[in-house]
Parts: sequence; structure tokens; C-alpha cells
Amino acid sequence: ARDARAALDARAARAALDARDASAARDALDARAARAARAALDASTARDALDARAARDARAARAALDALDALDARDASDAIDSKSSRGPTHRFARWCIQSFGWWWRFDLSWISTTNFGAKTDAVRAWSGPMLEAYIAGCWIVHWTDDTLFWVAKPTVHVERQGDIRRLHNDHYAALESDVENLYFWHGVPVPAFVVVRPDWITVKHIETEENAEVRRVMIERYGAARYVTDSSAIIVHELPVDHQLLGLRTARVLRKDVPDDEPIVYVDLLNSTPEPDGTTRRYMIRVDPNAYDGEAASNAHAAAASTWRNADGSLTYRDWRDYAPAAES
Repeated sequence: ARDARAALDARAARAALDARDASAARDALDARAARAARAALDASTARDALDARAARDARAARAALDALDALDARDASDAIDSKSSRGPTHRFARWCIQSFGWWWRFDLSWISTTNFGAKTDAVRAWSGPMLEAYIAGCWIVHWTDDTLFWVAKPTVHVERQGDIRRLHNDHYAALESDVENLYFWHGVPVPAFVVVRPDWITVKHIETEENAEVRRVMIERYGAARYVTDSSAIIVHELPVDHQLLGLRTARVLRKDVPDDEPIVYVDLLNSTPEPDGTTRRYMIRVDPNAYDGEAASNAHAAAASTWRNADGSLTYRDWRDYAPAAES
């Protein structure tokens, strides 16, 4: 009986020990799981923090780049010439890529296609990695004796006119690239500030710009009517204060000659209807200087008549003298 009791006690003790071991094992497992969960949470938190930091740094970098572009523009320097804002390595890489340089360079969009028809292992050995790099986002590779430069594919913004696509972005670069942001306005390459800070455009900027297309864009962004006023355009013709047509009293033709382009001509008119406070406003309308065989550019009556057009764009009045409304409002 004592032996049986001892055996029973031994089994009970062993069971208790096993249970304690199992409990300890569970506790250890739980602890390990808890540690793993905590580690995973810490890792996730760290990763989130890192992502947030990276995003913040990216935003800060973009903001800094925008500021530099705008600052260069404010100084009336072309965004392409903003050398003071980039390091020497970046400037060298930009020069190599944009000028085609005198070391090796490749646009992967065409050289990587060699892999599709490669017939030898030697060709596949170099064209395969190039194709993979292009698919992964690489655009240009350029190497010197000891350095490999690579540029990611640019982000391109275009506008469509029928079957034609033109580079254009009305608030930022039309071509966003690791090498350099390039700014276009309806297909015309312009300095950065013309797009991002048109309020910095001055009459001096416009009148010292040598490129006619860029100058035309500057005038558009500045406002043609404002430019004519601010640039002291000449008064070509002015009608008397007692002119028989109320709307033509004191009407003026303003002309601003623009180098290598047709002149900017406006007719400055008096509003026939007074404002609620009794004052009378003036308004300016752009005039085609060639209308009525050029008389619209030299006669206020002809200029005003030329602003009336049919649906097809033709002149409403065949002779500007016929513009004599019986009533005005």
C-alpha cells in the first residue's frame, strides 16, 4: 500500500512538474510572442517614423528646389543657369547629359531594346541588366572612368491639341527630372519664374528678353493690357470729350512696339453706363492692328469697330465708319 501510495504521489508530483513546465513553456512562449509583437510594433513605428521623416525631407527638398528656382528667376537668371544652387558633381552630371558630353552615355529607352533581339550570351549579358534597369525606372546612364551616373525617368506634363502634344504645366515644371526641372508654357521653354511666380515678371524682364516667343509668354502672364499701361505705351490717337458717340468720348488707341513681333494695340474706352456710385469706368480691349487695312491701329473709332466680330471671326462692320450705335448701355 505504501509503495502504491508512493507511486501515486510520484505520478502526481511528475504531473505537477509537467504542468509547471508546460505553464512555464506557455509563459515563455507568451513572453516571446509579446517581445516579438513589441519588436514588430517598434519596427513598424520606426518604419513609419522613417517614412514620415523621408516624406518630410522630400517635401522640404522639393520646397527648397522650388525656392531656388524662384530665387534664380527673381534675379532674372534662367533656371538652367542656376549654378549656385547645385553642387559641382550635379552640375558636371547635368553638363554631361545635356550636352552629350565626351564620355559614354546611353538613353536606356532605345539601347535596352537590344535585349529583345540578342542572339549571343555576350550581348544578353549587358543588355539584360539595362532592360531591367529601364523597366525599374532608369532613363539615362552615363559613366566616366570611375563613376556611374544614372538618371530616373522624368515626369512629363503635356497638353493635347488634336493629335499634337505640347509640353505644358501651368503651375510647375513641365518636365520634372533628377537632372533639372524644365518649364514650358504651351510648348515654349521659359524661365521657372514665368510659370511659378508670374507676379515677379517686370516690364524690364519683358523688354530685355531676346527671344520673341518667351517675351510673348511673359506678356501673356503679365497681362497685355497691364503691360501696355505700365510700359508707357504711346497714345496714337484720341477722340474728343464731346464725340457724338458716348462710348467713344475720350477713346484712345495705345500702341506698344515689340521687337521681332507685331505691335500690341489696345483701345481704351469709356464705359457708357455709370457705376452705381455715379463714377464711370474705363476698360481696354485688345485690337488687331491689321484690321481695316491697319486703320484700327491708328484710329480710335476704327479700333472700337474692329472689336465687333461675327461668329466666324470676321469683322461685323465692313467699314469702321458704319459703327454708330443708336443706343449705348
